Amino acid sequence: MSDALSPDVGALTVVYDPASPFCTWCRGWLQAQPLLVPVRFLPAGGPEAQARLGVLGAGAELVVVADDGRAWTGGAAFVLCLWATARHRDLSSTLRLPVARVGAEAFFHALTANRAILTRLLEPSPA
Repeated sequence: MSDALSPDVGALTVVYDPASPFCTWCRGWLQAQPLLVPVRFLPAGGPEAQARLGVLGAGAELVVVADDGRAWTGGAAFVLCLWATARHRDLSSTLRLPVARVGAEAFFHALTANRAILTRLLEPSPA
């Protein structure tokens, strides 16, 4: 896994769980953001993810792969998704600092551990 980001990243592939309503919501959120680099979405566990990424494409956690082959998982992948956006790139730079990295990892793990609750909160209320 790589930690360094460089301006030569041309595109990112985000591997997400299409069976998770929360992951699907996050995909929609990221797609709606003004992006500074192209972002492609790949369903985890699918044949293309397995062929391209092997075990990383299995869907155990969030995976982001740069077009040069560098890969990030978990909290680091979450921060990289923020880095790809125009609105949140500065925040991602702050979250990569050693003092903030632990907090970013904890936040990401809290999100993923509570996906079912977050999904219920994000669903529209029945009218």
